[in-house]
Amino acid sequence: MITIGIYFDNDVRHSTTMKETASFYSEYLARFVSVVLEDEAVQRVTLQPHARPSDVQDATPAVQALDKYLRGANVDLSVFPVDLGNRSAFERATLQCVRQIPRGSVATYSELAAKVGSPRAARAVGNVLHRNPAPLFIPCHRVVRVSGLGGFSWGLDTKRKLLQLEGVQSSI
Repeated sequence: MITIGIYFDNDVRHSTTMKETASFYSEYLARFVSVVLEDEAVQRVTLQPHARPSDVQDATPAVQALDKYLRGANVDLSVFPVDLGNRSAFERATLQCVRQIPRGSVATYSELAAKVGSPRAARAVGNVLHRNPAPLFIPCHRVVRVSGLGGFSWGLDTKRKLLQLEGVQSSI
C-alpha cells in the first residue's frame, strides 16, 4: 500500500505548486523507495529502511512505473521529467547524458566526460553522479569505471542488483 501525501507550498510570488511524496516497499531491494515529485517532475528518490507505505495504484504514473521497474518490468523511466533546475550546465549535461544510457547497457565515467565535452573530467562526472537527486530516473547505476563497478550512492550491492535486474553481465 502507498499513501500519497500532497502538500501545497506558496512562494513569495503566491504561485501554488503541488508536492507529492510516495513510498513503497521494493521486495527486490528489500527497502522502501520514496519518491518526491513537484508539479509531476521528480525531485528526489531515496531508499529508506522504514517508511509509511503508499498505495501504488493511486500513485502518479512515475511512481507506478518505478514500482514496475523494480519488479523486473522493462519500463523506460527516462520519459518522466526530473527537475534539474538548481544544477550547473555541466551537471545538467552529465545527468541528461546518463538518462540516454539504455537499459541493459553501461558507460564509463570517461565516456560520459567525453560526451559532455570535457574528456578529462571523469572524476567530476563521478561527483555529479554521487549527488544525483533521482537515481533510477537518472540511471547512474549504469555508469562504471573502466576497471570495475565504481561507486554508487546507494551502495555497490544495490548497484549490482540493479544491473542484474537489467540483464547486465555480472563480470562487471
